[in-house]
Amino acid sequence: MAKKDRRSPQPAFVTLRDMPGTRVMFWVVDSCPYCGERHLHVAGNLRTADPGETLGEVPAPCQPERPYVLSLPPRPKRKNGKEERRRERRENKRDDWDEDSW
Repeated sequence: MAKKDRRSPQPAFVTLRDMPGTRVMFWVVDSCPYCGERHLHVAGNLRTADPGETLGEVPAPCQPERPYVLSLPPRPKRKNGKEERRRERRENKRDDWDEDSW
């Protein structure tokens, strides 16, 4: 197997923000995969544009010859702990009633 191509586009996770006092939206890359700095990319007009259309491969401002892929960060996995705790409480309540002897 060959080594991973280091020139392939790296993922860059973004957040959507608007500029106060204007109708312009920006995708903000908090940590560039190449230089570690913050970069801004125009996402369009606040009222008419769909910012999702501007996600994808774009050149990095710090190194224009190297692109990166603007993408939303992954959603955290749902924890099952709350449901399990509820189930345990229900079982404990049933056990308390069953153990009582009159």
